[in-house]
Amino acid sequence: MNAVDRADLAAPADLAAPADLAAPADVSGLPMPPPPPGHASGPINPWAGPPLQPGQLSPGWRMVFIAGWIGVLAGFGALWQAGRIAGIAPWWLGPETNLRAFPVIALPFIAPLLAVILGVLGIRICCYVGIVAGLITAAVALGDLHFPGLAVVDAAIGVCGILVSVACLGGRMRAAPEISAGEIQAGEISMAEIQAAQI
Repeated sequence: MNAVDRADLAAPADLAAPADLAAPADVSGLPMPPPPPGHASGPINPWAGPPLQPGQLSPGWRMVFIAGWIGVLAGFGALWQAGRIAGIAPWWLGPETNLRAFPVIALPFIAPLLAVILGVLGIRICCYVGIVAGLITAAVALGDLHFPGLAVVDAAIGVCGILVSVACLGGRMRAAPEISAGEIQAGEISMAEIQAAQI
């Protein structure tokens, strides 16, 4: 074959490889850009619920909140049993021979039960409701002032509920700070700060 035949067999210019199939540029020295908002950075878990919103308790603190308020409910149950054994009854229970009506007996349990339900549902305001529920629970002691020991226990149970709720305020999720692409390119923010903002 001569040179003219070889030129005829060469690929025409319009059949050359497209530009987008060319070898990628070397970007190994550049930092990876952050994922877009709402992008899952890890493997997708089909059993995971919706992502937590700012104001909701993190899973660990949510368990602390729920367990603390179940402890408040158990405290009132223990007070009920102790009063029966000792022969004295809180005002909301009444004497064993003349028990109070069910709504009155249930009164000290309503606020703690509401706090537990809000904690289980993951409602954002559960810590604040817990603080109010603790104040209401501690106020139950006012009816037992004729038995100072019972009044102190009632108040202590309510204060425990308040302390759990106040402690859980520190476990609420916070909104991630807004990070612009310009800050990343200018080097004003480090990759560690970007990753911390995505958590």
